Amino acid sequence: MAARPKIGFIGVGMMGQLAHLANYARLRDSGDCEIAGVSDLQPLLARAVGKKYNVHVYENNAQLLADPTVNAVVCIQQWPNNYQLVKQILQAGKSVLTEKPMVGRLDEAQELMALAREKGLLYAVGFMKRYDTGVELARQLLNEVRASDELGPLLSVDAQCDGGDWLQNTGTPIKVDNTTPLPPLCPTYPDGCTTPQQQAAYGYLVNIFAHNINLCHYLLGSEMTVYAAQFQADHSMQALLRHEGVPVTVRGASSFSPDWREYTTFTFQRGELIIKTPVPMNRQQAARVIVTRSSQRGYVTTEYHAPIDWAFFREAQGFVRALTGEQLLRAPAETCLWDVRVMERIIQIAEVL
Repeated sequence: MAARPKIGFIGVGMMGQLAHLANYARLRDSGDCEIAGVSDLQPLLARAVGKKYNVHVYENNAQLLADPTVNAVVCIQQWPNNYQLVKQILQAGKSVLTEKPMVGRLDEAQELMALAREKGLLYAVGFMKRYDTGVELARQLLNEVRASDELGPLLSVDAQCDGGDWLQNTGTPIKVDNTTPLPPLCPTYPDGCTTPQQQAAYGYLVNIFAHNINLCHYLLGSEMTVYAAQFQADHSMQALLRHEGVPVTVRGASSFSPDWREYTTFTFQRGELIIKTPVPMNRQQAARVIVTRSSQRGYVTTEYHAPIDWAFFREAQGFVRALTGEQLLRAPAETCLWDVRVMERIIQIAEVL
């Protein structure tokens, strides 16, 4: 691939603009990539965004995918759209990055992953927490204390998200009067997820807790298994999983709090490691890492602060560098498929109140 990969964008709504296109424009301006152009179901929006970022506007997705100069596509959609669009992108011979989760069903994820392998293409999923500088540091510290047995055996993992305001004045996207009616979303659900209550709970799971499940997989290094789950509609949930015999809890609730409360706690026999992940759209924060160690005089707590660099920007940078062969993807489809399998299993066995 060329030293400066040429990237097209499908979907330039709020997330497409603020969390993705703006970061690739920054990489374009520094000479790391080129932006081929944008496509959106709202032509007026596409033209307005194209004008702001000084990029070409395609008439539709088909025109973008037919462009032989495009190496990869950043496809920022609501999750029900991912399966059909990613399939079209891969069939057109383009590598792809999507928002999370991959898709709604395990068989869809397996099909797309196989297609990417067959075509020799990169397939990345937008789990930007893996690119957070604090998460990087936490993963390094976690691996060190587990290898050295400094804190003793790992006893449990608890991932909690009681998130409130996830935007926190991140900026204002371009908006236009929508003269083009958008087609209805057609989500596909796992087998057995048939009632409106189950489907609402599943939407809650994949929209919010996919991040926490994915982060646990990234930090633990292999796939978890599911034992029990309970939802209170799409307001709160808890799931009990295991990883190599260690219990893992994923839980949380909807909140209108101005705060963002998201923690992943690793409890050991002689201490603990806590990761406090920041507001997703806040450019001025990185995850904080707190390690408590036992000593002869009691317990010593150390708080680590990693350099601040927005995870969404580093994700874009990582995708560009993967396209040029400089880095491996941190959230490839091969491992993000674990999340789909786990979430499918959660909703299939869950009690939905």
